[in-house]
Amino acid sequence: MLTTLLQNLSIGKRIGFGFILVLVIMAGMIVPVVNHQISSTLHTAEEKELRQLAISAEAQIASEGRLAVALSTFYANIPALQQPLADGERDYLTTQLQPAFAIMREKFGVQQFQIHTPPATSWLRLHRPERFGDDLSGFRQTVVETNRSKQPVQGLEFGVEGLGIRGISPIGLKGAHLGSVEFGMSFGQPFFEQFKLKYNVDLALFLIDGNSFKRFGGSWDGNNLLADSLMQQTLREDIYFSQVSVKSEDYAVLLKAVRDYSGKIIGVLEVSMNRSDYVAALNKARLTTLGISFLAILIGMAIAYMIAKTITTPIKQAVDAMHDIAQGEGDLTRRLPQKGNNEITELAAAFNQFAAKVQAMVQQVRSSVEQISSASEEMSFITDQASKEVVRQQSETAQVATAMNQMTATVQEVANHAALAASSAQQANNETLEGKAVMQQTLNTINALAHEVESGAAVISTLAEESNKIGSVLDVIRGIAEQTNLLALNAAIEAARAGDQGRGFAVVADEVRTLASRTQSSTTEIHAMIERLQTGAKNAVTAMEKGRHQAQNGLNQASQAESSLTTISRSVTNINDMNIQIATAAEEQSSVAEEINRNIVNINQSADATAKGAQQTASAGEELAKLAAQLQSLVGQFKV
Repeated sequence: MLTTLLQNLSIGKRIGFGFILVLVIMAGMIVPVVNHQISSTLHTAEEKELRQLAISAEAQIASEGRLAVALSTFYANIPALQQPLADGERDYLTTQLQPAFAIMREKFGVQQFQIHTPPATSWLRLHRPERFGDDLSGFRQTVVETNRSKQPVQGLEFGVEGLGIRGISPIGLKGAHLGSVEFGMSFGQPFFEQFKLKYNVDLALFLIDGNSFKRFGGSWDGNNLLADSLMQQTLREDIYFSQVSVKSEDYAVLLKAVRDYSGKIIGVLEVSMNRSDYVAALNKARLTTLGISFLAILIGMAIAYMIAKTITTPIKQAVDAMHDIAQGEGDLTRRLPQKGNNEITELAAAFNQFAAKVQAMVQQVRSSVEQISSASEEMSFITDQASKEVVRQQSETAQVATAMNQMTATVQEVANHAALAASSAQQANNETLEGKAVMQQTLNTINALAHEVESGAAVISTLAEESNKIGSVLDVIRGIAEQTNLLALNAAIEAARAGDQGRGFAVVADEVRTLASRTQSSTTEIHAMIERLQTGAKNAVTAMEKGRHQAQNGLNQASQAESSLTTISRSVTNINDMNIQIATAAEEQSSVAEEINRNIVNINQSADATAKGAQQTASAGEELAKLAAQLQSLVGQFKV
């Protein structure tokens, strides 16, 4: 899309568009980077400044703690305090110390001056003399730690009066530990207001109150600037920085975890600074950057116009000269001025060389055109004579080609018929060979059938003989059964004569007679079956003998058919060989005739092409003459 757009623009517009595009792209890249860098630098500077202020606040708290420890250490080592404490003279010490405490309270911000006895019993409160004797060990771990370790302790801690900066030192007398003395420095609203006056930033402390935070004190009225969730995050990460906007005012806020004397986190210190002046300066810097970028684009456009002017003016002169050559008087003697040492000068020099070369060529063309015109007329006459001779040769060749086509067709037809006859003979020979093979298979089958019939007849004869033997055995069994029957009858008679004594024998004799009778009956049935079997065997032997004679006759006839097929196969083979020879000779003659025909056709085509070429040459000669005339007219348009 951009390429197409540039192709439709002039060189001057391309140069101007390119300069503007480059400047816009550079401004689009530089301005955001510069603005981001300024914002990042400002963010880093604000965070660094607030970190230093938070450190200053912690240092001021620590300084107050060191002052409290210094005061407590000083008083703990005064004999005028040690001996009355050992003697229990509370009123005396109250009278002696009260004036000094009043001065320290007024001048140095000391809020508490207290003496304890071990482990953490309030013995004297100079800020509240009427209140003493209460046990502080349940919540005043600094007092407990000092009396236990007999070492000074300082830091933030909650007490009866609330959170304060404590400094506690042990009191001893002649090696005996008597208790501790404590100074509590001011850590209320005045501390935060003085910090704001000194550093011109707001400071506030928020103490942990369950899952939320409670404002302890601060240099401005109102709630915390950041949410409780961010304060919870500060408890985990120790420090957090952010930039917020409150009531159309921009603030930089730093949260820092605050620890008591033991290192336990008790709250979050919030340091905030009004950054509206910084934001205004940042916006001014952004506008300045945009203005400078816009001014750079305008200057770039002016420079682009001047550069484009120096490039396009010589090119315009070259274009005008080319238009004059192409559409005007055709003056080839015109030349461009060559000034300077740059690409435009090279373009002018190249144009002048081109014009000079074209001028020389046109002069040569004018001379050549006259020669071409004369030669084209002579060529046209010669081509006309050659065309007539070629037409006569073409007519005679066409007659020879027609005769050869007829002969070729006849020879091809003979070859086709011979090939068909050879194919039919070959097919008949194949069928004869297949019939011979089938007849051979038939002979083998009949011969095997004859042998099988003879074997079957022998088996049936053997069966008849065995049947006769079975009949003889049955005759013997029948005789045995008759004798057994007579014996059983005699035994029954004898048993009847014997009376009761022969009754059992009579039963046996009766069973034997019954068995003999059944044996005789079965033997008769078997004998009848054997007779039927013998009759069937005799019939089968007779049928087998007839089948054997018929198989022998079929075998003889099949042998005669095989002999006839062999004779037919030889005859068909001879016919097939003769047909193949005829077809081969006819194909060779057809090939020769086709070759002659192709040569004649080629001669005829060559003659035809020659005739057409002669006609085209004649036409070309006429056209050449016309073109020569036109060329003379065109060359005449140029001034050489």
